[in-house]
Amino acid sequence: MDGDYDFIVVGSGAAGLVGAITARLAGLRPLIIEKADRWGGTTALSGGVLWIPANDAMTAEGVDDPAERSRAYVTGLVGSDASARERAKAEAFLDNAPVMARMLAGEGITWVRNRDHPDYYPQAEGAGFGRTLEAAPLDGNRLGARLATLRAAELDLPALTSDKFGPAVLAKTGIGPAMAGSRIMLRHYFDKMLGRKPLGSGRGLVASLMLIVDRLGIPVRLSTGLVELDVKRGAVEGVVVEHEGRRETLKAPAGVLLAAGGYAQNPALRRELQGFSETWSNAAPGDQGDALIAARAIGADTELLDDCWWMPTVEVGPDRKALALGLRALPGSMVVDQNGRRYMNEARSYMATGRIMREHGAAEHRHWLIMDERFLSRHIFPDISPPAARQAMMAHGTLKRSETIRGLATECGLDPDTLAASVDRFNGFARSGRDLDFHRGDTAYDRYWADPAHKPNPSLGAIDKPPFWAAVLRPGDLGTNGGVKTDAAGRVLDLAEKPIPGLYAAGNGSGSPFGKTYPGAGATIGSAATFGFIAARNAASRRLNAPIEQEGGSGLA
Repeated sequence: MDGDYDFIVVGSGAAGLVGAITARLAGLRPLIIEKADRWGGTTALSGGVLWIPANDAMTAEGVDDPAERSRAYVTGLVGSDASARERAKAEAFLDNAPVMARMLAGEGITWVRNRDHPDYYPQAEGAGFGRTLEAAPLDGNRLGARLATLRAAELDLPALTSDKFGPAVLAKTGIGPAMAGSRIMLRHYFDKMLGRKPLGSGRGLVASLMLIVDRLGIPVRLSTGLVELDVKRGAVEGVVVEHEGRRETLKAPAGVLLAAGGYAQNPALRRELQGFSETWSNAAPGDQGDALIAARAIGADTELLDDCWWMPTVEVGPDRKALALGLRALPGSMVVDQNGRRYMNEARSYMATGRIMREHGAAEHRHWLIMDERFLSRHIFPDISPPAARQAMMAHGTLKRSETIRGLATECGLDPDTLAASVDRFNGFARSGRDLDFHRGDTAYDRYWADPAHKPNPSLGAIDKPPFWAAVLRPGDLGTNGGVKTDAAGRVLDLAEKPIPGLYAAGNGSGSPFGKTYPGAGATIGSAATFGFIAARNAASRRLNAPIEQEGGSGLA
């Protein structure tokens, strides 16, 4: 490959794939390197959605989402005390996100809009609906030999768009949901009978991006880990990598884009930077902070190192975890702490609830998701519904069962009187339809993951049908959302807040443009892909010594 590339992208998740595509279209010759022997990164394990305000799909459907509205929303979340650089990053995202999505649509990605998904702070100024996009599911056979090295999910699940997740979970609650669920499963089995390899969610997104990468002739090197950055004449001009025990230097005169994720799976770094090492991260195993370590070694500054994209997580077993989405919002469940007390609105966004759990001691002590038999019999959760899955969890001690609430408390090591009082109070709220303690079910987001047929409050249901169940719930995460400090052009900054020439970053290994907030479904991947786009265009303008026309108007040097 010597001489066939001039721009190196470290990482093969959404940030890296979009960065490489953008670089190639802008006139560079990118090379993607990936430490793992599988491509797709944490994106492949995710829901695969992107939060893109004012997207073209909204415009095509006649939905008005003025830029001023989303700008008021994002700037309000970032806060008035944000620095000029932080505000500029938020502005760069808003200006470039729809342009990035438009570019990918022009290259063949079919975007599907989740029309009903609310933003995560629905009562904030400028909040809206339908700003979430995802790639349409596709047949993995289109990838050819690439399919064998795609990072795979553990479960054999249908390829769904996000608007079908709710109906799939609610398939046992009535005739309508049952028919919707049946159609989903019939389509899944029909595809498999015909030899198709249906890919949806995160795998569908990275597969769609890889099809573009291959069509554009962008080389991808797997099992090639970043060791250090090659600095010459004060600029990053390449990388030192290791492949099969041998090190080599790869030259990148146009620069290097760090898109290798964060450090969520590195206990030593999390202990150093966040003060704790025991985590329940849902990031890819290779999320070890290699890019952060290499960048800090040449003087890169950092930001938001104490934060993550928090996600309440069911502790299934020693090596297995499950995201707690509908589990928290559907009627018939509640969360209690190590004392048996309820302490939050369980149905809020996962970022908010995960952080509250972290602050309330759920990493140091077991917190419990309390459920009754009605809850588990009416809803379908792949990680906990099957009898074999429950038996395995009970064997691990992460799922408890009892015929009475007091007995369940004893099984969990909780005070029986306290848990019984918590459940009684919660049941009173469920019957009245009003949660007087934490207002669960009051907002559009609370109700999104709930059961619309349940009355009077779709998110509140009594826990009163034995046997009773309790699953260990932890403050997991989707990855870190802080790392190297970057500017609005995606350039990595040094300790004097000056750009390090030739070094860019996007995704979970760099500071989020939203600070410690999470605007809506897909803010993680949406910001990662957008800053991969911004950084690559900036690198191209620097390499080609000419500005690139940009619709968004920000994010370029």
